[in-house]
Amino acid sequence: MSLEEARSVLWLRNNRRPLGDLLDERFLNQSRLEWAAAKAYDLKLKQAAAVLLDWMKRTSALAPQKPPVPSPPRAEPLPTVDAGITIEQARAILWPFKPFRNQPMGVLVDTRQVTFKDLAYAIENAWDERVRQAAIVLMAIRLNQAVKEPAPSAGPLRVLSGGRSYAERRQLFLTLIQGTIVGAVLSPTVLLLIWLIIRLPTLPPGKPLAEIITSPSGVFALVTVIALGGGLVWLSEYLVGLVLSKLDKQIDNYRKGQEGEDQVVEVMRQNLDGNWTLFRNVTLPGRNKADIDAVLVGPPGVYALEIKTFTGEYRNIGEHWEVRADNWKLLKSSPSRQVQDNAVRLSNFFKADGLKQWVTPVVVWANRESPVSVENPMVAVWTLDRLPEELGNIWQDQTMQESAHARILEKLTALCQERDEGAD
Repeated sequence: MSLEEARSVLWLRNNRRPLGDLLDERFLNQSRLEWAAAKAYDLKLKQAAAVLLDWMKRTSALAPQKPPVPSPPRAEPLPTVDAGITIEQARAILWPFKPFRNQPMGVLVDTRQVTFKDLAYAIENAWDERVRQAAIVLMAIRLNQAVKEPAPSAGPLRVLSGGRSYAERRQLFLTLIQGTIVGAVLSPTVLLLIWLIIRLPTLPPGKPLAEIITSPSGVFALVTVIALGGGLVWLSEYLVGLVLSKLDKQIDNYRKGQEGEDQVVEVMRQNLDGNWTLFRNVTLPGRNKADIDAVLVGPPGVYALEIKTFTGEYRNIGEHWEVRADNWKLLKSSPSRQVQDNAVRLSNFFKADGLKQWVTPVVVWANRESPVSVENPMVAVWTLDRLPEELGNIWQDQTMQESAHARILEKLTALCQERDEGAD
């Protein structure tokens, strides 16, 4: 394949444009091309990425070329820009950088608060694919280039839930334990105070309190009671504090896990349309009540997703997962084996209804702050940063029959609705 042929090959479904244009606009860099050369399902795209990588290395052009100096006006029109989103969508995308973070990009461009230089920076550095697309569209408008808007899609990604996730259930359970512990500590104290209030007026008359505490034995007894009482209170608070602190850490870990799942869903909303359906927290019938984090169903097939937000440094070799402590330590529970088992369970669930459908297992690594390295994985591992490319990679020609697609959607929808109503 020649260099020109490689530049004319189209990128993934989520940004269906020639590689040469994307390279010139700095959307494609060495990292993305290396990913495509290694993992793209489309053999033509894989070969084109390898050709462009070889050209970059031979010419020492590891960074995209600088935009050309604007030339004098010419009679022929500038090429039409097709960034994959409409102008209105581009204007509504929120700017991710300070000092104008979370403000609509269209307004910022109109008021000149975001300049050409800012848009070029966003095209090269924004991690969110839609921000890069919006920057391309808005820059083209400022240059008076025509913008080709995409045809109406099948609507937004459809997302259904089978009830609370495992992370949500664990947070509720641990919060309940915290409340029980606090109640168990406070209840005896409150009951004792109530008993004393009720009991004191009925005590028989005796020596005055002043006479008792002025005697040596009375002073000793009073000091002893105060010391023992204070010590018991301090010990109780210390032990309870340790337990509550440990529970707080566990709750925070599960909260981060839930946030990771939500981030994955948001990226999928941005990159998939109504041809796809995402089922969350799917609990299959049978003895194994462990839920599947997510099941993605679309024209290319069915994908069982296991979403992980572990903290620390991890690596995946084959089916084994290891975490770095002083040395690499093998995890007892392998996410790869877990998601593969879930895929088999889901396939058997379909088979019980006469549907023979292969389910692809995938581990989604959703913690950007914790690195993960992958070597000869048993199942695919998608990172959150690469998720838009991975989703574009699987969007190939339709391989699942429409009748099977419809029956699978009906079966999973009924299951999730049943579980969700039961949870309520």
